[in-house]
Amino acid sequence: MKYLLTLLLLTFYTYASDAFITPDRLKELLKDERLVLLDVSSMYETSHITGALYADISKFTKSKYERLASTYSKNVQKEIKELGIDPDSHVVIYSRSSDDEFQKATYLAFVLIEHGFENVSILDGGYMAWVFEYHTLVSSKKSSAKDDGTYEIKHNPNLLIEPDYIDRNSRSVAVVERDYREIFFDDLTLRGNDELNEFVSELSLLKDKEIAVHDETIFKASINWYILYKELGFKNVKILHF
Repeated sequence: MKYLLTLLLLTFYTYASDAFITPDRLKELLKDERLVLLDVSSMYETSHITGALYADISKFTKSKYERLASTYSKNVQKEIKELGIDPDSHVVIYSRSSDDEFQKATYLAFVLIEHGFENVSILDGGYMAWVFEYHTLVSSKKSSAKDDGTYEIKHNPNLLIEPDYIDRNSRSVAVVERDYREIFFDDLTLRGNDELNEFVSELSLLKDKEIAVHDETIFKASINWYILYKELGFKNVKILHF
């Protein structure tokens, strides 16, 4: 059984693509002109990773309790342009080490993917993990995008579903509600393979179903959605809006 779970996890990792990256990997990416580094923290003006742009989450949603309406995509397109995101960009998002800040990071990742932009990563451990390794590469000077971004959004409204969708498709949709902190340390770095193995084993029976992630807010739900979709390779996972 242990071998089977390990094989299953490796299968998922075959399809996952840099969902969480280390500070060392980000250090390498700083040399890449395609990097767009986004800080979602309210502490941005105090200090941030050198070259990071501030991404104001309030511009991507009306409130943490509301879903993104399709008409709101016009605002998303505007922000993507101002952040300098191109079709070949690699967007890396980071936060501070608090639940609220981490939720902002995964929520922004969800919004970008919902609008067709897939090359997104999150800095594992966020700003504090970076400072621990590279404390000299921080700044209080505001950064701006070099040019307007050219990525044209492709909104996918199907990543957010309503409760009546569950009612109509109860046999093919499984609702998942789980405390994401089970697979993260207190500093919000991802735990090791043992915890991920356990997470995957509980969901492996759902591989042929749609998975609807549910939580108190879309911000909280975005964490489990991101882990399932980006880290573990479940492609048929959505967020249940209520």
